[in-house]
Amino acid sequence: MCRAPRSSRSQWTCVPDRHGLTSATEKSFRHRNHPHACVNTVGQPRQLPSQPRTDRDPMPLLSPHQPPHRHLPVRAHRAGLVRVIALTVGGLLLLTGLYWWNLIASSDQLRRETLNQAQLRATQVNSATSEVISMLFLNIELTTLQLIDDYEQDPGPAFHQKVVQVTRQLPAEAVLQVGVIGADGYLEYSSLGLKDRLDLGDREHFKVHLDPRQPQFFISRPMLGRVSGQWSIQFSHPIRQNGQFKGVMVLSVAPDYLKQALNKLTLASDDSISIYRQDGALLARNKHLEDQLGQPMEPHRPYIGQGLRRTGNFSEVSPLDGVERLFQWQRLSEYPVTVVLGLSKPTLLKPIERAIAEDRWQALVATLMLWSSAAFAILLLRHLQVHVQKRLAIEHLALHDQLTGLHNRHALLEHLGQLLAAPKGRQPARFGLLFLDLDGFKPINDRYGHATGDAVLKAVAGRINSCVRQEDFAARIGGDEFVVVVLQGFEPTDAVTAMAQRIRTSLAQPLMIDGQQLRIGASIGMASYPADGATADALLARADQMMYDIKHGSKAAPAAGGLATA
Repeated sequence: MCRAPRSSRSQWTCVPDRHGLTSATEKSFRHRNHPHACVNTVGQPRQLPSQPRTDRDPMPLLSPHQPPHRHLPVRAHRAGLVRVIALTVGGLLLLTGLYWWNLIASSDQLRRETLNQAQLRATQVNSATSEVISMLFLNIELTTLQLIDDYEQDPGPAFHQKVVQVTRQLPAEAVLQVGVIGADGYLEYSSLGLKDRLDLGDREHFKVHLDPRQPQFFISRPMLGRVSGQWSIQFSHPIRQNGQFKGVMVLSVAPDYLKQALNKLTLASDDSISIYRQDGALLARNKHLEDQLGQPMEPHRPYIGQGLRRTGNFSEVSPLDGVERLFQWQRLSEYPVTVVLGLSKPTLLKPIERAIAEDRWQALVATLMLWSSAAFAILLLRHLQVHVQKRLAIEHLALHDQLTGLHNRHALLEHLGQLLAAPKGRQPARFGLLFLDLDGFKPINDRYGHATGDAVLKAVAGRINSCVRQEDFAARIGGDEFVVVVLQGFEPTDAVTAMAQRIRTSLAQPLMIDGQQLRIGASIGMASYPADGATADALLARADQMMYDIKHGSKAAPAAGGLATA
């Protein structure tokens, strides 16, 4: 601070000290013992501090109490941004999780509904398929009965002509052979011709008809014919005259004929239709028939055995081709066979899976767009944060003393200006102002060096800061001078005096700086608003004058108006 001798009241031009705290427009330091801070140039009346800047909008009311280097606005702004980012990411995670959970649940529900509809469809389709196969077997049975009538009328050459006529009515290669087995088990007639007398008495389709209690129409397992040399299914019916067993009429039907008939009923290329006897023997299948003819019966199938339900459903992966299918079986009411329809699950679900894949792809794109937008917003916020942090840091530096962390002279003027310019309803009724000037600082600074001097200033700032209240305002205005603004309702003098006493008591305690015990004092001047002035300049001048008088032991110093520490 620059001060002319009290007698001349000349103005001092200030040059920056080593802390860079003065400027040509700021209040000059008192010359006292600080030649490094001020130079007297012109003998004119001293100008007190000017009012707060008017070249731009006033800054928000400064926080009156802010400890050194603590709770900077930049940190608060960074913490706020971190909370925003955390809430944004958490909300997006929750939203994304719920969205995908609902999408997956909907997909599973769609699959279940599709398979349920497929089961119903399989039942309907297999009912129609069973009717077709039943009609096919009925046609073979009626053909067998017709041939029995023809054989009983004339077993000679005329019967052979009848056989030729009947077989021509069926698809080519459907009937491999028409044969008649005599009551003794020997083959009496074959549409393929007889070379040797052939004994077929051990065949299943002959022995079953020896018991009149058995069904008249019999369907054998596929077997390799001794005459035809081909796989065939024997459809047989006993020949009885006057209740006496005369033999067996046999139609050997190629399994491939049944396979071709089933292929015409198949809905898709990987669907399957099979015909089984009740004991599980495979009669025909639209797929892999040749590989399964003559193979052991399939165990543990729900459609194998006597006394089971006429219809049912199950699902499994086929051991033949590895395709998972929905199976539906129905027993024919007229014949001891079961028709099993298998609908391929991959084929059933293919359009559904395609739709699900499209939905998931769209959902993925939407999710990526959402997260990309969020990431862009976060980056934008981060970019804005950097600018805000820079602005806040600049503002903080502009309003705070870099050495002590207290407010600086500029912030003090801003604060006083805003207090005095506040509307009457918000303006404090009264407040006081303390002007502190350290005693004995220059000898310490000269003896121990600037580093120790800086440490002393920081220690003093800390003690002052520990004395002021939350609503008060502490500032370092230059060199070893400090100002404290004390807010008070209607008893400012007592509050200001009490504050000055607390500071005096605190500064009376020795300072420990780098292992050295140092003592320092302070002269404290006081001013009250509005008793001692209605402007910032008047209040500062009043407190400054009182501090000067106390420091130099002036007789004009009031007895209770100021304090000095040693």
